[in-house]
Amino acid sequence: MTLSEKVKELKMNSIFEILPESECIILAEKAKPINYKKDDVIFKENMTADAFYIIIKGEVEILKESDDGSLEILAVRKAHDSFGEMSMIDDLPRSATIRAKTDLLLLMINKSDFVELMRTLSTLSYSIAKSVCYTVRSTNENYIRDLENRNKELEVAYNQLKNTQNELIRAEKLSIIGKFASLIIHDIKNPLTNIRAYAELISINNKTDVKISKSTSIIMKEVDRLSDMTAELLEFARGDIKLNKIPVNLYSYLATLIDTVSLDLKNKNIQLIFNKSDTDIVVNLDTDKINRVFFNLIGNACDAMEDGGVITITVAKKNNFAFWSINDTGCGMTDDVVERIFEPFYTRKAKGTGLGMAIVKSVINGHSGKIEVNSVPGKGTQFDIYLPM
Repeated sequence: MTLSEKVKELKMNSIFEILPESECIILAEKAKPINYKKDDVIFKENMTADAFYIIIKGEVEILKESDDGSLEILAVRKAHDSFGEMSMIDDLPRSATIRAKTDLLLLMINKSDFVELMRTLSTLSYSIAKSVCYTVRSTNENYIRDLENRNKELEVAYNQLKNTQNELIRAEKLSIIGKFASLIIHDIKNPLTNIRAYAELISINNKTDVKISKSTSIIMKEVDRLSDMTAELLEFARGDIKLNKIPVNLYSYLATLIDTVSLDLKNKNIQLIFNKSDTDIVVNLDTDKINRVFFNLIGNACDAMEDGGVITITVAKKNNFAFWSINDTGCGMTDDVVERIFEPFYTRKAKGTGLGMAIVKSVINGHSGKIEVNSVPGKGTQFDIYLPM
């Protein structure tokens, strides 16, 4: 195949159709034509991934080995489709077997070339991410339909399986996002550090210029916010929140956190009330993680009270739990918002990742605790947290 023919074929694939011509040419230069006969196995499940494929002519079957050792057809890919991209990203063995349904003509891109192209071609990375998410979603939907057809008499068991499966799929999507975020964050970490350092240097050398001082302060604040957002995304996407617990006096610990936000709250015309019925409550906490819970909840309370208001923090013992709550007199939330408040990526704000409350819940769950929310539109919101003593 000529280079122009390969570019033309790549443009007919949904992943590459949005690529600029220049990037398609770079991709085509790395792509090698390869032929297979009907029933040839391109690769087997659990093999080490070494290449990504685009179908030029023919069809392939995606097969999965069942418990009894037989191969089950999950899907069929046709001309202008592609396969093999997931193992390129998660660096895991092949998750399925690919077999030629007909004679085949493929374009093959080696893994090392593919990974390097993703690092250098931003449009390609975005397209691959969309493709992987679509593949995960469509594979899941096909699997669910198959279960429905086979297991109608076991509907109760099926519903339980469906819920579990959806959770696994969500985790897989987050894992994929985490992989891409890792690549992107690795590339932008140094520039962000440099931007902040130069902004800080400019601020130090121009203390008398109010305009410059204000501008550099905004730059540093936004860089810090971006760093926090990326760290938040990575931690949640990886799903590996690890806890390092130590015994902590809950009252003293919260009092220290309150001191760190008191000036900011005062500047926002927000009064803070700290109620404590017991100052001798000791719990095992990962303070770094609970810090994030505290600041997320306080931040949300402030966002809900743009014109000022009151935040009330209460500490007490309830049965065998250490109880603390954060109550605000803000705008409140409707029932449908409350229902989705801990859902990953759900947000009503113009800024942020939508992961703040999902992380709050995962941290509390990691401490074997529970968090409850009550909210009334126009009156305010209260979060109740229970931690085992």
